[in-house]
Amino acid sequence: MATVRTSAEHESIYRFMLKSLQEYPSEAISYLNFEVSRFDGDENLQQCYQLLSKTDRQKLYDFFNKEPSSTRSNSRTREAHYCKKPSNAYRRFATEHRSITPKSSTQYPKQIQQSPSSPNSFFTQTSALIHSWKLKQKSKNQLGIDLNALIGSCAKLSQLIEIIHSLKNDKRVMETSWDIRLIHKLLHKAAEFSDSRSSNFDGIFSDIIRLKSSYDEKTCTLLLKLIKLNLNFSDAKRLVLGNAAVASLMHQWCIKPDVAIYSAFITVCAKTGHFDSAWQLVCGDKPVMAPHLSLKANQITCINLLTACAEIERFTEAKSLVLGDGAAASLMQQWDIKPNVAIYNAFITVCAKTCQFDSAWQLVYGDKPMMAPHLSLNPNQITCINLLTACVETGRYAEAKSLVLDDSDTDTASLMQQWGIKPNVSIYNAFITVCAKTSQFDSAWQLVCGNKPVMAPHLPLKVDSITCMNLLMVCAETSRHAEAKSLVLGDGDTATASLIQQWGIKPDVAIYSAFITVCAKTGLFDSAWQLVCGDKPVIAPHLPLKADSITCMNLLTACAETGHYAEAKSLVLGDTDTASLMQQWDIKPNVAIYSAFITVCAKTGQFDSAWQLVCGDKPVMAPHLPLKANQITCMNLLAACAEAGRYAEAKSLVLGDSDTASLMRQWGVEPNVAIYNAFITVCAKTGQFDSAWRLVCGDKLVMAPHLPLKANLITCMNLLTACAETGRYAEAKSLVLGDDDGDTATATASLMQQWDIKPDVAIYSAFITVCAKTGQFDSAWQLVVHSRTNNDRMVIS
Repeated sequence: MATVRTSAEHESIYRFMLKSLQEYPSEAISYLNFEVSRFDGDENLQQCYQLLSKTDRQKLYDFFNKEPSSTRSNSRTREAHYCKKPSNAYRRFATEHRSITPKSSTQYPKQIQQSPSSPNSFFTQTSALIHSWKLKQKSKNQLGIDLNALIGSCAKLSQLIEIIHSLKNDKRVMETSWDIRLIHKLLHKAAEFSDSRSSNFDGIFSDIIRLKSSYDEKTCTLLLKLIKLNLNFSDAKRLVLGNAAVASLMHQWCIKPDVAIYSAFITVCAKTGHFDSAWQLVCGDKPVMAPHLSLKANQITCINLLTACAEIERFTEAKSLVLGDGAAASLMQQWDIKPNVAIYNAFITVCAKTCQFDSAWQLVYGDKPMMAPHLSLNPNQITCINLLTACVETGRYAEAKSLVLDDSDTDTASLMQQWGIKPNVSIYNAFITVCAKTSQFDSAWQLVCGNKPVMAPHLPLKVDSITCMNLLMVCAETSRHAEAKSLVLGDGDTATASLIQQWGIKPDVAIYSAFITVCAKTGLFDSAWQLVCGDKPVIAPHLPLKADSITCMNLLTACAETGHYAEAKSLVLGDTDTASLMQQWDIKPNVAIYSAFITVCAKTGQFDSAWQLVCGDKPVMAPHLPLKANQITCMNLLAACAEAGRYAEAKSLVLGDSDTASLMRQWGVEPNVAIYNAFITVCAKTGQFDSAWRLVCGDKLVMAPHLPLKANLITCMNLLTACAETGRYAEAKSLVLGDDDGDTATATASLMQQWDIKPDVAIYSAFITVCAKTGQFDSAWQLVVHSRTNNDRMVIS
């Protein structure tokens, strides 16, 4: 039976620990972080540590870190605190929690499924440590410390997986209870590799939870961080919610969820597209956080919910959370949570993602602003960047200009100046992006090359690589090759150094790739090609900078825009005697590159070169090959079919015939509306109207209101193009106007009306083209002159 200690006894144990560790404070940090320290041989200290309460362990940790946990929680999100701070000090000797050892479905990469022969591999090192423990050459505590150090030395995720793999394959290890700090160390280390592909984390969660330890709330939060990296919602649900048949892991571990855990769970939902699972925590039939419950949502909960709203584009819910409406108070108000600048900034991001600019702008510039110099909440630099992002998404140049730049014509200071916010390079870079989206080249260029530049070597703010990338984006959007050339290459004729050279910025592959995009948009192919194949290439295998997949993609775009098939072929395929440039550059082609090459073929009339990639004697994309065609491949092949008038191939690709399945079905590619629309374009170009029409009005239609795929405006436009090319007025009329002979009993709604598609000016204009081709002038004329029941069909624009 467990001994019940008085508060005085607990206090005595805590004082002994504190006094002992204070002898060597720097060593205390190592001891509490389960690292090698001079205290490791003190048995009395270890036994007392085991007797400490969770609160006292936290007090010790806070004392020696000189920063209380409450301060950390207020200064950043709880999730960030759990994932960035050293793991908390819990049981020095772990006791076993209820045994939960689900079978792992781990599928590690092939290169680490077998122990490598290298004596320095992490497999070998881990196995050696375990072996020495089995031989009683070191204690379990020392083994934990050594494993902690080995985990800390991992420079790659694959090395960490080797350690986990070695641990889970040892029976005695799996039967032993381990200090929780060892589990936390594994989870902290995994979080350091957040830039790895999500699939690289497959199986780690299942393997870590098989290790026996005293799991606690912090462990669960760290596990959710790992799950978010893995983009595995099912693991998060299994951990936190469970299902009707099986209780959650937390419930099985006797861990009560707290607000931090639910907030971390919401971030997983945001990343994996499971908004409803996040929203039900606060607004479902059985909420787990509410004013009348023991757990109440807080500001971090709201920020995470807004992140989920942004990811899933749920403006309505975000508005109800932060602003409410005229009749109902916001959820935050109902929950008695005061909004702060971070919450409003997160709401602005939602507005940017959902193109609700006015809702974002009113926070700082409406009739009742929420953030202003005279209010308790003031906008900050992040506010400005998020507002600029909203301006980008909605094309609002005027507002972006008023935010960042003074107006010399009206002698009005910028909003940022009025708010007392100093602009930084990130803000100017974001403004340049607005200029790119709204074709305002001069406003962007003046920031670095105007009469009064705001970023220059002699000024406090200096241009960086991102500035250059964004400026090249503006050049591409506004077709300014000369300025792009002066930025990246300079002028060889006058021996003028490039601007980036003058600014002390070293060009990288990304900058050169962006310059290639400018060349593609301005039709100056040679300027792009010389970067890799000129007399003085700047990207090559023997140079510091080497071409990558993005470089190749951009070069292919330039080839497509300027009709350079030969160069595209030399880049991707080479010929019988010469390896392709990509092969020479040691770049493996991928599906995106082959799809881009197909576009070049479509633009240059080289259909056979495109078709052989998937149906030739030596295809490069096929179900039995590593590279497989996808929907974009099919779209580009259909574009090539349209340009070359190849109906038979297009039909075999999309429809097949009665005896043979379509190529798409053989390849396992699901058709979508865009693919069917592209097929209709092929039909229009080749006079095969019936094949197009039967997609929406045949015996076996593939797009309809009752089917998963539904026709859209582009479908209607393409069908009208087919009608125009083949002289099918009746079908065009049924599509756009229906049959209205004045008798309501026999009147038939148009197909578009039945499909719930609202016609626009472009649709009516396309119908007029059909009328022109089929001699139906009156039908065209009535669209702009005739009015029925005071409801004109089209307003001329």
